[in-house]
Amino acid sequence: MKVEVHEEVYRLMHPKLTFLLTSVDKAGTPNVMALAWATPLSEEPPLVGIAVGKDSLTAANIKSTGEFVLNVATMELAKATLLCGTRSGRKVDKFKSTNLTKQPAHRVNPPYIKECIGHIECKVKDVIDAGECYLLIGEILYVCVDDTVFDEYWKDEANVLLHLGGSKFVTTRSR
Repeated sequence: MKVEVHEEVYRLMHPKLTFLLTSVDKAGTPNVMALAWATPLSEEPPLVGIAVGKDSLTAANIKSTGEFVLNVATMELAKATLLCGTRSGRKVDKFKSTNLTKQPAHRVNPPYIKECIGHIECKVKDVIDAGECYLLIGEILYVCVDDTVFDEYWKDEANVLLHLGGSKFVTTRSR
């Protein structure tokens, strides 16, 4: 039997690759949040779309600076990712709380997270009002990845973190 779903509708589109999204404010203060609502939009030019809550510190940072980094998380970072997804950067220094390590990016001001296995640097091309979120369209400026776990595709040993919804995660090793 098939049943209608309401609140869980977005979970029909999961699991999704989980990112730790970094941003900075105008003064350069970094913030990190968990994000699974990201999708490629175009190869030429290379564009990615992310949905970020309008009231979040991340949205304010990205709208004011026009930059962000998507850092690819692994299952080893699940606990830190959950904290970054459930706490506000207005109240908690999430880098300090999770012991995540900041590293300079190549072309944007928001930092990389050293413990992540891939990084996608973006400059905002457009902001679209999308309900309680902003759909931020980012032009991809630079991408780098740990070549021991990526070779055209993620290798099993990458242990990439996939978000099912809520506090539930799986990994590519689960297949």
